[in-house]
Amino acid sequence: MKLTTREIVSLALGLGGVAMLGIAISHLLDTGTCGSGGPYVTARECPEGSAVWGLALPVGFFVWLTSLFVSKAGLAKPGAGQIVWTVGFLGGGLALLFKAFTQTLGADANLGIYIMASIFIPAGIAIWIPAFVRFSRERRASPTSPQPAKTGAVVGGHVSRRVSRTGPADNHDKARMRQLNQLRSSGALTRAEFDRLKRDPARPARDGSHEPAADKLAVIRQLAELKASGILTPAEFEAKKQTVILGDLRRTGEAAD
Repeated sequence: MKLTTREIVSLALGLGGVAMLGIAISHLLDTGTCGSGGPYVTARECPEGSAVWGLALPVGFFVWLTSLFVSKAGLAKPGAGQIVWTVGFLGGGLALLFKAFTQTLGADANLGIYIMASIFIPAGIAIWIPAFVRFSRERRASPTSPQPAKTGAVVGGHVSRRVSRTGPADNHDKARMRQLNQLRSSGALTRAEFDRLKRDPARPARDGSHEPAADKLAVIRQLAELKASGILTPAEFEAKKQTVILGDLRRTGEAAD
């Protein structure tokens, strides 16, 4: 989150509104049922200042609500808006539970607190679930690509700045990593198979004793397409995939055609 002026103002208003709400609710819970004024006799007169705390309740809520609109990202993205939302609901629910557990407020008051806390706490947490899911997917989908080689040149006795240069081999490795990640994310490869193929050489040995790993990925992708179309059963797909991973492409050539 970038601390811009709008975000700072949003945080200040939101935290101030939450504090006002918390203090007002705490005082009103301590006061309980009371009455004052009018021609009727009241069993319990409201103490002085009750009207002030009753007014602070809607004012604090309005200030807190305003902070959500002030935030640039609002509730759509992580930022001041979501922080204020979480402080208001999660913090408010926990504060109510703390008050119920540490003070004697009566059965009706405790029941109301438990109902409010059961709504506030999940609402404060749920706002972060989409961001957490998006972050987890991005981490799983991001390829682990090798760092480009850096070379330096000496010109006129001075060392020039290092320049990243990507050759054909680097492009080949990056394309192979993209294929590996696509197969892993689609479920065609398990994590263990992904790691094994990742360590497999991307190009064959000079004596031709090892099949190119890139060819293996192409065959596995074709086998996955055949399974998706129903030509291969899952068991047949797994058997032929293991044959490919072990290095014998000729035994799976007919199934991939």
